[in-house]
Amino acid sequence: MWRRWALRTLTGLVVAGAGAGGWSAFWTLYDPEVRVAPPLVVVRPRRTTSARVRLALAGDFAPTDAAMKIIRRRGYRYPYEATARILRDADVSFANLEAPVTGSPEIFPLPKRWIYAVDPAATEAWRWLGLDVVSLANNHVTDHRDRGVLDTVRHLDAAGIAHVGAGAGEGAARRPVVFDVGGTRVGFLAYLEDRAQYNLYFRAFAVGDGVGCARFGLRDLTEDVRRLRREVDVLVVSVHWGDNYRPITASQREMARHLADLGVDVVAGHHPHDVQGVEVRGKTVILYSLGNYAWGAIGHDTLRVGTIARIDLVPRKGDAPARLSAVELLPIVTQNRFVRFRPRRIEAGEVRWLEPLLAESRALGTPVELDGTTIRVGLNTDQNL
Repeated sequence: MWRRWALRTLTGLVVAGAGAGGWSAFWTLYDPEVRVAPPLVVVRPRRTTSARVRLALAGDFAPTDAAMKIIRRRGYRYPYEATARILRDADVSFANLEAPVTGSPEIFPLPKRWIYAVDPAATEAWRWLGLDVVSLANNHVTDHRDRGVLDTVRHLDAAGIAHVGAGAGEGAARRPVVFDVGGTRVGFLAYLEDRAQYNLYFRAFAVGDGVGCARFGLRDLTEDVRRLRREVDVLVVSVHWGDNYRPITASQREMARHLADLGVDVVAGHHPHDVQGVEVRGKTVILYSLGNYAWGAIGHDTLRVGTIARIDLVPRKGDAPARLSAVELLPIVTQNRFVRFRPRRIEAGEVRWLEPLLAESRALGTPVELDGTTIRVGLNTDQNL
């Protein structure tokens, strides 16, 4: 009797394993032909009279979770008040929006530790902040399933804030955004690292007509970058990758090398919630993790700082394309036990917190210099690289 029970149990496990394996293989290998939507082009004059074009790139943000108690009292502009000038002074400002903008009660149906959502009322504060474009390619944008993604896109469109990295189908998720700033064209793409958890459990990726994120797959990524590279002076690719509060992974290094080989100018990384080093590979600046911006959770006890990257470009002049001329990291204090969910610039007495970031960047071969409370990144200026 027990042998028959054991045989049936074993047979059931084999069948279940084969089914799971087949399902996994299908969703890993299924890659239908997709027509990627043409770029959204935003034309605007320079915001300043300076000769340069300036970008500001920030990390993870979302007014949600533990931050809501104080935001309900102080308003949705509160988290950004101490850093607004940095984003407003840029011709194009970017951040990773790590929560859907939705009022939908429908949430991810399987166990998940953190489920986030942002009230649509927050978008008014983002317009006030001067936020121009956000990445939606992350592991929380699908927290409220398809409805949450579609609501997010709708609310951002209504607020006039561009978005990359997720949408109603793969063609929309891979759609780039191009900012034409006085004739200098800056392009943005965004992807979520391809992990089994995101693919098979969260079902976060847009496949064919399915709603979701753009997946960091080499074939599609290469196609997207090569298509957009011809149309822009400077190309920024945002990638949600790595491990929370951990050093740079081998997978991040491999993906970064591929992006550099494709000719991407700036890789804007996020997801670890803490800062990671900077690498300059040829003409490509790789910001492995910008860390948090105005993040709604308390954060790990070891967390101290995030960064906002300030990147200056020599504008396009005739047939001469624009190029990077300066890269600075503006460290901000992001430990919410210290700043009560309103990040601020780091102070002189706190610069010791930057030593791990500086050391990791130098270990990657990057010349970095601390000038007061600003980190200056050395670039490769050889035009033949």
